[in-house]
Amino acid sequence: MSILDFADEEALGRVQSVDTATVIVRVDDVEALRALQVNRLVALQSSLAGHKLIGVIHKITRTAIEEAKVAEVERGEEAHPEVNLVRITLIGTLLDRDGTRANIFRRTLETVPEIDACCFALEGERLTRFMGVISEVTGGAQRLSLGAYTLDPNAEAYVNGNKLFQRHALVVGSTGSGKSWTTARLLEQVAELESANAIVFDMHGEYASMAGDGFVHLRVAGPGDIDAGKGLADGVLHLPYWLMSYEALVSMFVDRSDQNAPNQAMVMSRAIVEAKTGFLKAGGHTDVLANFTIDRPSPPCASPPLSRRPSPWRRGAAPRRVCQRRAYRHPSPPPVRQADAHGVP
Repeated sequence: MSILDFADEEALGRVQSVDTATVIVRVDDVEALRALQVNRLVALQSSLAGHKLIGVIHKITRTAIEEAKVAEVERGEEAHPEVNLVRITLIGTLLDRDGTRANIFRRTLETVPEIDACCFALEGERLTRFMGVISEVTGGAQRLSLGAYTLDPNAEAYVNGNKLFQRHALVVGSTGSGKSWTTARLLEQVAELESANAIVFDMHGEYASMAGDGFVHLRVAGPGDIDAGKGLADGVLHLPYWLMSYEALVSMFVDRSDQNAPNQAMVMSRAIVEAKTGFLKAGGHTDVLANFTIDRPSPPCASPPLSRRPSPWRRGAAPRRVCQRRAYRHPSPPPVRQADAHGVP
């Protein structure tokens, strides 16, 4: 059964001209014309049974045609008839059935509308059903609601959850457009699924208030958490520094804006290389040493590289836990020597 069943009396107008993928529709009802908006979707009758042509409103015009003569001025408005035209760009075809599949949308045009074919507006529940066909949303657990469409608040927008999480996705928009709200809406529904696994890196704490059986909030461990012996059961996550690359470590402990940052990064580089090399030699890992780089992870049983010499982290930065609860702590921030014009102390 077609998801777009219209009666002729519901038509907003009829096709007046056709030019390749552009259709001009004449609208006689002024109130219907006022309700239309650019970029809204419409459906047009096709010359093929079981097909509906889908288009986007590109332009709306209302033109007065002067047909009256000077002697007919007393006719008033009747002397100035108006032609209301809507320019539509066709974008595809909706098939009621394609083989064993029902309601299939193709981004191709197998035919064009005939002159005087009816044109219908896609609104409300019909728009929801059509967009569900495009998103391949059939219901069930894979159907995730995003909210309502801006052009039609009565039409609800859905996304296919299976396809969303199998690919890369990007939520973009200007400030205040609803990016965080959209993400939170998705997270609420994902948390209710039985087999969903999602990790959110909430850098600004926007989603800290989200609660429920499907949510687990973790924060990065600090010195106080290490001393208190807190772990995952307490909502504290200890970062495995031995798995981090050199760039990741430098970004955490060195303030790039500091004029002494290059010297601190150099000291850090030497400390990491010496510590990792020493561990590999002590363990007899000569095969690993042959292809050793600064970014190669150290086994979790290795001594923390940064604990072997004063930490070059930026002034005021807090120490963190390293592998297997081994922690280092500097009694006071390292002294910063005055550098010359070239940044060399």
